[in-house]
Amino acid sequence: MPARAKLIVQDGPLAGKELQLDRLGSYTIGRTNKSDMPIEDKAISREHCRLDYDGEFYWLVDKSSHNGTIVNGRPITKCMLFNGDAITVGHTRLVFSAPQEKPQQ
Repeated sequence: MPARAKLIVQDGPLAGKELQLDRLGSYTIGRTNKSDMPIEDKAISREHCRLDYDGEFYWLVDKSSHNGTIVNGRPITKCMLFNGDAITVGHTRLVFSAPQEKPQQ
């Protein structure tokens, strides 16, 4: 992975917590303790959404959650994430941070 990406919790019960995205594959967000980022927020489904990293791009996928997954104010089913994107799940707001790799000279 060229640059270390992460999700940063801005608002909600885990404000200030970060989830490092340092491997290929999927990361889950939900109310269950089995999630990679478990969040105790009654407006979040047990298996709310999934973040997939394919080695090149990050994708956020809603898992048919009851209250939906919002990116930059718009409901999504699946979308590619970009540095600074604001993600809302339940009453929790997260920011996707993916620093750009410095070009090699």
